[in-house]
Amino acid sequence: MPIKIIRQNHQEIIGRGTVLLSSPPAVDQTGDLYTGHIVEDAALLSRAHAMIGKESKRDMDPSALQAAQAEFEASTQSFLEEHGVQCMITISGKNESGIEIRAKEMASRGETLELVRARLALDFDLTINTGKSETSGRNLGYDVQTVLLALGPDERGLRKEAVVASIADAVGLINAKLGRSERTGDTPD
Repeated sequence: MPIKIIRQNHQEIIGRGTVLLSSPPAVDQTGDLYTGHIVEDAALLSRAHAMIGKESKRDMDPSALQAAQAEFEASTQSFLEEHGVQCMITISGKNESGIEIRAKEMASRGETLELVRARLALDFDLTINTGKSETSGRNLGYDVQTVLLALGPDERGLRKEAVVASIADAVGLINAKLGRSERTGDTPD
């Protein structure tokens, strides 16, 4: 059973495997509505690790938001090092429908992006963007394979359960490919 740790500006779920699901604190909460819940549900379903930024008030002081984001990034980097994470899937929102998959170059060359794309393509309309990380609007500068999923309003609302199941399935595929599996008690295959 995963362990949940509640911090001042975020929550950590310590699970199993090589994948970290993430939902960082956002400047505009409108587009990121429910992304934290999706990350938490997918992490619990797949027994994966997770870092979930707390939803903040719309009128939050910009300096307080920057401090929360800096704390989240530092905690994420520490978490990656402590738990041997090899892949990070960051979930955010967008205002247009569908799912946009963004990956930094390291992930776009590997099989991680393809595993995530193949699983999500079964149920959703996808847009792939493997350009430079600056196009994502988020810092994907961690030293692991990183994929960003930007979910549209329908995917965060009406189709939330299907999104959670698909992400959990993708986590299972990645863990199996990277050599760790829930079935084998977290030991190399």
